[in-house]
Amino acid sequence: FKFEDIVDTGTEGTKVASGTTAQRGSTAGQIRFNSTTGLAEYYTGTAFKSIDSPPSVDSVGATNITDAQISANYDLSITGSGFSSGATVKFVGADNTEYSSSTVTVNSDTSITARVPTTVTNANEPFGVKVTNVSGLANTLENAFNVDSAPIWSTASGSLGVMYSNDTGNHFTLSATDPEGDTVSYAETGGTVLSGQNLTLNSSTGVISGDPTDVSTDTTLSFTVRATSGSNTTDRAFTITLKPPTNYFGDGSDGALDTTP
Repeated sequence: FKFEDIVDTGTEGTKVASGTTAQRGSTAGQIRFNSTTGLAEYYTGTAFKSIDSPPSVDSVGATNITDAQISANYDLSITGSGFSSGATVKFVGADNTEYSSSTVTVNSDTSITARVPTTVTNANEPFGVKVTNVSGLANTLENAFNVDSAPIWSTASGSLGVMYSNDTGNHFTLSATDPEGDTVSYAETGGTVLSGQNLTLNSSTGVISGDPTDVSTDTTLSFTVRATSGSNTTDRAFTITLKPPTNYFGDGSDGALDTTP
């Protein structure tokens, strides 16, 4: 049968052909409902085009995500509307580089959860969140979140150097910086090596100072210092070689003049 200039005067809607992607026809101008994608579509003669509207991306569950959270497989909640099953998520850096989420869960028409990949770092913040429906239509929430990075140590790990046990004042200075410019604080962690040796670590400046307890032989002090900025931390292990007191002879003796003939 052939029909021309059809007019539907009903109010409920016109029923069109419905079937899976595998059941598509091949005639230009065909309109059908794709039960696989859940979208109406039409055939141009070379490809099927889905009939859809772009999703709306309104907000995210966190606007500042830490390195530690991302390393632990952080799932970002995304709120909007028009999300369809099979939607994909990409995180768009400041230079427009796109980082695909490996795990995307469409919870509902208004909610998506997407894993933030470890390639997302503060070096390319702020990040936008791009949601693309199966129709290919997409929308992006610009400047959705930043990455709060952990402090970076400037002082190399390992030996800080030698200190004599009758030295006083400031001995060594530890230094770390925060990528976002936040204030960094310092504290010995996992032990009390410094304080047990009568040394003090300045929490603000990183200076190690004091009059260490005397030793009779070379002693290695091994300790770990934690640099903290906000909720982020970075630990680093150090050592100091503590030597017996010196005197004006510079030989570690008690300084008595030898009068033996």
